[in-house]
Amino acid sequence: MDESISTERDYLDLKRTLRALGDVVRLHIVEILGRQGEMTVTDLTQQLVVGGRLVSQPLVSWHLTMLRRATLVQTRRTGRLVYCTLDRERYQASLRMLSELVVGPSQTLPLRPAPPVVGSAPSPADRTGARR
Repeated sequence: MDESISTERDYLDLKRTLRALGDVVRLHIVEILGRQGEMTVTDLTQQLVVGGRLVSQPLVSWHLTMLRRATLVQTRRTGRLVYCTLDRERYQASLRMLSELVVGPSQTLPLRPAPPVVGSAPSPADRTGARR
């Protein structure tokens, strides 16, 4: 199935995703969930420090709602606890769509740097000591 970004709906979907990611608190939430996996809103709140201050639980819940509406985060309730998870597939699909805007669907940029091939020659940057 061709997943190229081509319809107005695709553009609106990407816009909604980028808007959801357009806040420092929400980016930090995505980072924490991406690194740690599923966690309760309470645990997330205890780790969410922005500008040297903890973000309040009601504000964290509001930001999670924004990410949930963009389908980047999923939540589930067990009793009084609410667990949240980053939808990695959705996040990766958004990155692919964003990449396709620049390079096209058949030449999407890799989402991660490719691991070096064992026994291959070093890249010019490696030979000169330049940072990547």
